[in-house]
Amino acid sequence: METRCRCGTEFRFSFDQLGCIECGAPCCPTCSYQLESANYCSRCAEVLLELPWAAALAPARYAANATPDLG
Repeated sequence: METRCRCGTEFRFSFDQLGCIECGAPCCPTCSYQLESANYCSRCAEVLLELPWAAALAPARYAANATPDLG
């Protein structure tokens, strides 16, 4: 078992080792976001919530969902 999360927080209990439901990245209660009973890493939570700075983190996802300009 890992003793620290990638954010540096020490795991005190095995149930503190969470994972992002979107991308599978390992995270802990300190660096994860719980939205509707699911845990997300900070990157996926920003994209899911469509925060203004999220587009810079995942431009391909936004480009795929963009609607074409019909003039």
